[in-house]
Amino acid sequence: MKTKQINLFFISLFLILSACGPSSEDLTNQGKKKLSENKYKEAISLFDAAIKSNVQNMDAYNARGYAHMSLEEYSKAQDDFTEAINIYMNTEEDVPNAYRFYYNRGNVKRFLRDHEGAIVDYTQAIQLDNSISDIYLNRGLENAEINGVEAALNDFDKAIALSQSSDKRIYLHKARVLIADQQFEQALNVIGKAIAIDKEYGEAYYYKALAMSALRGEADDEVCNTLATAEAFGYSLAAAEIQKHCK
Repeated sequence: MKTKQINLFFISLFLILSACGPSSEDLTNQGKKKLSENKYKEAISLFDAAIKSNVQNMDAYNARGYAHMSLEEYSKAQDDFTEAINIYMNTEEDVPNAYRFYYNRGNVKRFLRDHEGAIVDYTQAIQLDNSISDIYLNRGLENAEINGVEAALNDFDKAIALSQSSDKRIYLHKARVLIADQQFEQALNVIGKAIAIDKEYGEAYYYKALAMSALRGEADDEVCNTLATAEAFGYSLAAAEIQKHCK
């Protein structure tokens, strides 16, 4: 009788201690803190524990996928984002920000140069939330690869509107597509808007110089001065162009 009571005591103690451990949500939040500190491997260990505690924790899968993506472990990242999507597709719960699962998987596919797959995921993300400028920006980059200039520019213009014309990156990428399409005057106009946002945007000065040079058929003094400005503001690729055309 006494032995049975002792066994029951230890079972009860084990259950109490187990109940006092961190929840799957707590472990996920701890992992996200490690993510914010760029401690990706530590974050992954915490997300592993969160998933072990609750295999339906789509937030943990998504966050672990982001950690793997940051470590350039793209296959593992894609698997995690896909698992988050599968759980989401089979839940009846309202899931705020579920677009992130598709957006993140789209980013992995973009890094892997799966342009069509990335566009499919970005489009699904937009269907879930059409207010995120970065999704249109990234889909525009992928459209430029396989669907042509018009599709890319449409996405960039939507991204510009959503960002309230405040994101210099969108203008730069739009200008790069215009330069590739030999629309140099339009590119210069767009680059001017990027520089208006950030007057020390070295990369924008670099592409401004390329567009000017293409229009004029030469690297004149103004082009070389613009390249020098790009280099002065930290855009290292400008140095090679200066060496090639301005010496």
